[in-house]
Amino acid sequence: MAYNYHYDLATSQRKVILKLIFKWKGSIWKAIYQDLLLWCFCYAVISCIYRFALDRSQQDTFERFMQFCNRRLDYIPINFMLGFFVTTVINRWMTQFANLGMIDNIALFTSMYLNGNDDRGRMLRRSIVRYCVMAQTMVFRDIHIGVRKRFPTLETMVAAGIMTEQDLEKFNDCESRYAKYWLGFNWSFSLLNEARAENRLESAYTQNAIAEEIRTFRSGLSLIWTYDWVPLPLMYPQLVFMAVHCYYLVCLVSRQFVINSDAPNTTEIDLAVPFMTIIEFTFYMGWLKVAMDLLNPFGEDEDDFDCNFLIDRNLTVAMGIVDDTYRAHPDLEKDMFWNDTVSPLYSKEAAQRDVNFYFGSATNADDDKRRKIPDDRREITMVPHPFNEKMDQIYGIKPSRTPFESFVEIRRDQRNSTGTRKPTWDNRQRGSKFFQKRQSRSFSCFPDEKPRSSTDVESPYINGGPPKICYNNPECILEEETETCPHTLTAPSPSTNPPLQKPKKHVQISNKRESVISLGRSKSFNHFGEHVDYHDYYDFDK
Repeated sequence: MAYNYHYDLATSQRKVILKLIFKWKGSIWKAIYQDLLLWCFCYAVISCIYRFALDRSQQDTFERFMQFCNRRLDYIPINFMLGFFVTTVINRWMTQFANLGMIDNIALFTSMYLNGNDDRGRMLRRSIVRYCVMAQTMVFRDIHIGVRKRFPTLETMVAAGIMTEQDLEKFNDCESRYAKYWLGFNWSFSLLNEARAENRLESAYTQNAIAEEIRTFRSGLSLIWTYDWVPLPLMYPQLVFMAVHCYYLVCLVSRQFVINSDAPNTTEIDLAVPFMTIIEFTFYMGWLKVAMDLLNPFGEDEDDFDCNFLIDRNLTVAMGIVDDTYRAHPDLEKDMFWNDTVSPLYSKEAAQRDVNFYFGSATNADDDKRRKIPDDRREITMVPHPFNEKMDQIYGIKPSRTPFESFVEIRRDQRNSTGTRKPTWDNRQRGSKFFQKRQSRSFSCFPDEKPRSSTDVESPYINGGPPKICYNNPECILEEETETCPHTLTAPSPSTNPPLQKPKKHVQISNKRESVISLGRSKSFNHFGEHVDYHDYYDFDK
């Protein structure tokens, strides 16, 4: 496996980055230094021949050839070819990495659903996960050189404990001209059927849950196998490899410094050492080396997948889940937050750093003067949209009830406001009631019309009837208020009909729209603890 540099990148300080650049194991320097030294040696040889072995006329011919090559380097589309090739290779590498196969889900589902603490139940659980690891090992034996060296024969898998002698005998009895990767999964499914027949699985749903995890595991291994079976066409990496190397073969001549001042392509300064070309060589050749290393990650290079570790890890973890820790959870006890808010502790050093507490991007709208609701407004008028009414008229749709205006009392979030208004909650019961649901004012001057509501929630004990549970939260307080409407509303109607005018009279109306107000501190994370203005607005100390 490659050098793990994640800990070194835990901070982005300049000295850490510089230290990381000069790492050797798995670095770009280790990958290209041999090619770079060979290119520099060839460049020096050609330079010495040009400077000391050629006469003036021969140098003139060489300089014209240098100019010819340098002007035509763009004929090799190295940027396009190399960039597209690296993108394709990285996508293949990421897909193979994502499907290497962790057996944790199979083991966890098997331990949860397959019951039985006797020897038969233990053998069923252990055999199911072991057969899955056996199938994974057989796939890796055929595509990974390191695994093949570890398990050159199936008998070595028996010696390692991944198979038993009976498993090997049964495996050899199955005749097939193709690889028998599927046999281990077939045995696992067969054991699931036996467990279901023995009532060790409560239902077909639990059996299917385990089978689905095994299917996902098998599909990932199948994808890895097909990637090894059908690689990228050979001409593609050949073409990119030749393009990069031909480019720098031409650079051996075209990037030479012209020493004669009367030459048409003379250089501004003779540095002898092509620094810029060396930097370019490092980038492009390093890019190619990265692609070649990622093209087949199932090898023994430093950057390849360590599949032997994955096999050992899967077998050990799976056995521990389905057997060693089967139904062995700790005894239930009250946690430290049982009678308190959930406010985890920090070390003194970690507590010095700010927590990036999240609020919605629109919660600070009151700070924007263009969108801020004036403080002197006490109500918001909710009206039907004229476009909807126009479309109803066009299509001849008549609403089932007459539209009317709804007035909602403003109760805004005052975290960033300097106002002095504070809500009063007469029905607050801190510690037992988390939310108060209060009906807002919805005015209608039509006696026979049902008041419109966003939720149409009725208050408990309305008209002496039985209590009704609130929608969305059973622990809430519903209040119903009555108000007198002294004015008249004119309901809009299609242009073909005259406006409907209701007589002026006082009507008792009922408020049915809900508004939810948080009561006290949250019972999960302390959302208000880090913001003093919450305390100022909600006045929790009272």
